[in-house]
Amino acid sequence: LNASEPTLGLTRNGDLYYTAFQSNVRIEVVKSPDKGRSWRIVSPNLGGRNAHLVSLDPYLYVDKATSRVFNIDLTVACSYLSFTDGKGWTTNPLACGRPVNDHQTLFAGPPATSTTIGYPNVVYYCWNDVGSSSCSKSLDGGITFLPTGTPAYPGFDPANDDPGFEGVPGFCGGLHGHGFVAHDGTVLLPKGHCGQPWLSISKDEGLTWTRVQVARNGTADHEADAVMDRKGNIYYTWIARNRLPYLAVSRNKGKTWSKPMMIAPPKVTEANLPAMDIGGRGKIAIVYMGTENARGPIKKRKYDNVTWNGYMTMTANALSRRPVFYSSTVNEKSDPLIRRDCGPGRCRAVFDFI
Repeated sequence: LNASEPTLGLTRNGDLYYTAFQSNVRIEVVKSPDKGRSWRIVSPNLGGRNAHLVSLDPYLYVDKATSRVFNIDLTVACSYLSFTDGKGWTTNPLACGRPVNDHQTLFAGPPATSTTIGYPNVVYYCWNDVGSSSCSKSLDGGITFLPTGTPAYPGFDPANDDPGFEGVPGFCGGLHGHGFVAHDGTVLLPKGHCGQPWLSISKDEGLTWTRVQVARNGTADHEADAVMDRKGNIYYTWIARNRLPYLAVSRNKGKTWSKPMMIAPPKVTEANLPAMDIGGRGKIAIVYMGTENARGPIKKRKYDNVTWNGYMTMTANALSRRPVFYSSTVNEKSDPLIRRDCGPGRCRAVFDFI
């Protein structure tokens, strides 16, 4: 079966939750209580039927602080959201700030300026509406949502002369990576913006944003990821113009950035769809799709016999002058995850993100 746009969450008691598009366009949430040895369907249910009738983008998120599981499915006009604390689901049939939604991300973290109600964290929902990258927030754990303020990114940037979205200069679109909330309530939203890696930072729950350019070696796509540790160090990953994965670090909360570090193992010739998580100061794990057998100039490569694997690259000293990276595929190379081309941008059956 295909598993498009998969997301995976782990609760504090060890339960795994997973969702993705299936080959027959079904969207289900499945759960494993035994580290993946067995799985069962636990989808939100109303009257004996799946409460989420349609999804153009499935997405699942587990709040690390509370282990609340959020399952949000896109309908373009808005999204259906259900959440559970382990027993039963609460369903919100209209979870968004305003209509025309695409490529959503949902994430949570401590409040910076607000008082929450009945739930300790602010829940953020950000999406692409073509003309901008916009966000809404919930102060009651996902029951109601309010607009945050100014967009994190404009859809059109006339001052930018890099090739834009769909090749239109200045039109950068609203597609972005997945968001992150730091321990102090700082919100990070990364984006390949008009051909370069950018990060939008908000210290007031999305009311206002500061946009910073992370590097100048280009991006192959809008997907990027960013996390922050408790000391304020920010780690940012993206796929550069040469289609290889890079990492940059800021030690001053985004004001300046280190020289980009290429992090793939030596045989990888192309990558796509980066995602990242953090375990502590300098301890990060980055995943991406990668291939070792795409050859020749990028614009003239033939992908008929190319295979793609899932890669994980980890380091425990990302802040050192010469960090050490450990990499491996998560699948046997004899059993690749994708055959033929995988991006830039959409990656065949995987689609837009992992």
